[in-house]
Amino acid sequence: MTGESTDGKPDWDEDDTQDFIDYGRYFVPDHETQIETICDMVPPPSGLCHMLDLCCGAGLLARALLDRFPECHVHGFDGSPRMIARARAALVDYSERFEAQRFDLAAHTWRKLPWPVHATVSSLAIHHLDGPEKQALFNDMARILIPGGVFIIADLIQPMTQRGTNLAAKAWEEAVRQRSLALDGNLEAYEYFCAIKWSPYSYPEPVDKLSPLFDQLKWLEKAGFTDVDVFWMKAGHAIFGGRKPEE
Repeated sequence: MTGESTDGKPDWDEDDTQDFIDYGRYFVPDHETQIETICDMVPPPSGLCHMLDLCCGAGLLARALLDRFPECHVHGFDGSPRMIARARAALVDYSERFEAQRFDLAAHTWRKLPWPVHATVSSLAIHHLDGPEKQALFNDMARILIPGGVFIIADLIQPMTQRGTNLAAKAWEEAVRQRSLALDGNLEAYEYFCAIKWSPYSYPEPVDKLSPLFDQLKWLEKAGFTDVDVFWMKAGHAIFGGRKPEE
């Protein structure tokens, strides 16, 4: 996400982007399961529809949505020019069904859209917003979704205790170790994960503004969502969200 932290340093730079492009498949626990779970929670549309992918990254989640729902158009937003270029190149075969544009997740201008939204999804991004910014985003997503539309979030959450934080850190490291072995047969990716201090549970930084899961579920309810629930959870990562009530 573009922008500056309170000390004037960029919240996210293109070195971080490149690390995630190169190593994201190792760093995200059960990445394939997470993508499938998000898609499973999106109700099939009855016809042409629009979906938002907030901080779309290299386009992996957008591709899954496009494949699952042939009637949908996915609008990918990201703060990184490199990520946008990567997503556009990866999804060029989908033509006008995918479009990407640069944005600031915390800004409000991009939330004024010319078409109704069937679903909003986001993976590993909203933890860069603080509590009030998350609540404002939840309120705006409830406003722009069609009745019956869903908002599905995959993100890092803040454990309530230090013991819980330590457990999340340990579990995440183990998940990366296992994926490194499973995908490559060696620990190179795991060792890099540790070397660059990627986990905010072990190495907190101002850019990471994690909120407790319970708080976020209550904020979703307060924004007007129903069927608010947790759909998957592992190693400090959770998939949760809700549905806008039918009129």
